[in-house]
Amino acid sequence: MNASLDPRRGRRQLLLIAAVFFAPMLLAAILALSGWVPSASSHGQPIVPQESFAALKVDTAGGKDWPWKAATPQYTLLALAGPGCAAACLYKLYMLHNAQIGLNKSSKNLRLLYVGAPPVLADTHGALQSWTLGRTRAPQLLRFVPRPADQVAVILVAADGTAIVYYPPAVSVAGINKDLRRLFK
Repeated sequence: MNASLDPRRGRRQLLLIAAVFFAPMLLAAILALSGWVPSASSHGQPIVPQESFAALKVDTAGGKDWPWKAATPQYTLLALAGPGCAAACLYKLYMLHNAQIGLNKSSKNLRLLYVGAPPVLADTHGALQSWTLGRTRAPQLLRFVPRPADQVAVILVAADGTAIVYYPPAVSVAGINKDLRRLFK
């Protein structure tokens, strides 16, 4: 007993399959045209407009200028210390170094630069041994330096010398670590 097939059934199936594929694109177009943008889940604040630090002079302890554009593409984690870097400041620097180590193979793609007055503590317990120490009076960086004593702010700088994200002192190292892991994934 062969039942005759309804020719409209085939058209309905074709239209249903087309709707399954085109509905998400139509929804995306409507959302984009309405101005909706998905939120970023970074723990820091994006630096808008992005600033280039390529011409910024930072004198390192070795007497050389910091090379913002390295021979191999590397990001820079720039730590800006407030006045009187002491125990809390050194602890955050130590934990940021641990975050760099936790990147495993990608740790070589992240350089650590500390800019500010030397710590007030005589014994830093090796917290600064992996950081390149630098000094600058550039007004570009002064607005990012934390005002309270014993605080550290962090800026993530791209391989071309462009400042991307600012992490105020209140952001935890765990949040910065999550962002770094996402960046080097």
